[in-house]
Amino acid sequence: MHIAGINIARSSGSTYWLLRQSSQWLTLRLATHPHWLRGVRQLQVVLPASSARHDSITMLTKALASPAAAKNTYAFTAIDTALANMLLWTASRKLVFMLRLTPEMAKTHKMTPFSLQQDFAPLPLFLGDRNNSNDLLLPVHDAKLQQNLIDFYSTNLLFTQFSSHQLVKLLPTAQWLQTILTTVPTNPAWPLTLATTFGTELLDVIHRARM
Repeated sequence: MHIAGINIARSSGSTYWLLRQSSQWLTLRLATHPHWLRGVRQLQVVLPASSARHDSITMLTKALASPAAAKNTYAFTAIDTALANMLLWTASRKLVFMLRLTPEMAKTHKMTPFSLQQDFAPLPLFLGDRNNSNDLLLPVHDAKLQQNLIDFYSTNLLFTQFSSHQLVKLLPTAQWLQTILTTVPTNPAWPLTLATTFGTELLDVIHRARM
């Protein structure tokens, strides 16, 4: 596999690596601590804080050859392509999807591990103004879309930014999405793909957000 992208979480020092082999992709996470969400689709290598460079390379080599690496690889589907185009398009207009955390999660996030599917996925979903959710925050009631967004977040194609009002923004990892989109067939009719897959309600919400 070769490196297609790198993303650094400045707050924690964790690094995320987008790896590619043919049409298969793998998100590699290197950190000194486990992810705060259980069940993410990433190959995680937790390095001791004092580990020598040689030891780190040995751990990484073993991880890449492990069954976990094969289990966490993924391919980009036509629906993924449409979602990626939508996320980049909405972000260019300062619109992002957001989740509202429970009071407990808002208070203890990143200090207490939560389950991605059991705790994070069922949270209320919104589309709102990236810079001021007080100006625009529209509910999005679409469990299938929400699961697809969670899947993107699980592989670091979306990353989180916490804000007031217990909201967490799901921001596109733009460079990674743009890189992947160069390897798959283009789909200028991505709104039609979204409407066919999720229904027209999603497009209606986006249209309302732009008004």
